[in-house]
Amino acid sequence: MGFPAALLFGKIGERLGAKAGIQICIAVYLGVSVWGYFMTRPAEFYALAVIVGLVQGGVQALSRSFYARLIPPDKAAEFFGFYNVLGKFAAVIGPSLMGWVGLLTGNARYSILSLSVLFIGGSALLLKVDETQGERAARELEG
Repeated sequence: MGFPAALLFGKIGERLGAKAGIQICIAVYLGVSVWGYFMTRPAEFYALAVIVGLVQGGVQALSRSFYARLIPPDKAAEFFGFYNVLGKFAAVIGPSLMGWVGLLTGNARYSILSLSVLFIGGSALLLKVDETQGERAARELEG
């Protein structure tokens, strides 16, 4: 499911830019979190799973492409190693947040909604990224 979406989001990235495409993906994830909080039927769960599967392929492709433009090509292995380590942290932080919120509130729906904090925070951080400055710095480090 992720592959066709990666192609679609690639087109979005070409048209609007990778940063805007990533922001669209984050907005969809935020919508999924809110919808997950309110869902009541099993069919909604499957619809959310399809949406997440589609967006996941797109956000992966766009984020790697965006990141690659901001790093010096001769240091790509080091930078992508760091990128992957951060991905591992995300795989721990999200479920931990959900678990703690569920434990503290006794409500699994709040756990789902708690992920919104991460999406909003990630979006805010991404807004602060200056693509032009990042690309310029990557070229300077390369030379």
